Amino acid sequence: MRPEAFAEAFEQITGHHPMGWQRRLFKEFVGGDLPGVCDIPTGLGKTSVLQIWLLAVACQAHRKSVTLPRRLVYVVNRRTVVDQATDEALSLRTSIRAGGGGTLSHARAALQSLCFDPSSDDSPVAVSTLRGEFADNREWQADPGRPAIIIGTVVMIGSRLLFSSYGGGWKMRGFNAGLVGHGRARGLNERYH
Repeated sequence: MRPEAFAEAFEQITGHHPMGWQRRLFKEFVGGDLPGVCDIPTGLGKTSVLQIWLLAVACQAHRKSVTLPRRLVYVVNRRTVVDQATDEALSLRTSIRAGGGGTLSHARAALQSLCFDPSSDDSPVAVSTLRGEFADNREWQADPGRPAIIIGTVVMIGSRLLFSSYGGGWKMRGFNAGLVGHGRARGLNERYH
């Protein structure tokens, strides 16, 4: 997927044009710049970071130079918001998987190229929800090369980072901590206030 195709792909997935901050964030993601924080007021589409990140990964994969982390960990402090974000992520995965021709088909092919088995019919993006009362589907662990969206509560994500994850047994604690914690730390970015 080419960077100039972002607006078209974003509109196909979400049904509306990207706002200015969403376009800027996409350009920064494609450039490999990860903000430390995106402080966006309520109602301006913070959850669209999921779509922006995945399209940026697809763009980098198309260029054969992926510097963005393969896993986006979306941490939310309320279970209902976790459920809403999960619905968004599943809708995104459905859109990418369907392709629909044009830009999204190119994005799907680019994302598929990152997977362990690019010829597999599996979705080119894993979606997992980590919150109490939900069993982890472990999609995010199956193929470390496949882009994955992991959505969870502070407790569920934090426990994995601290080598004390719930479920999966003690043998998986280091593995979970490594997969969730792998990434780069950046300073705070004030451009999205």
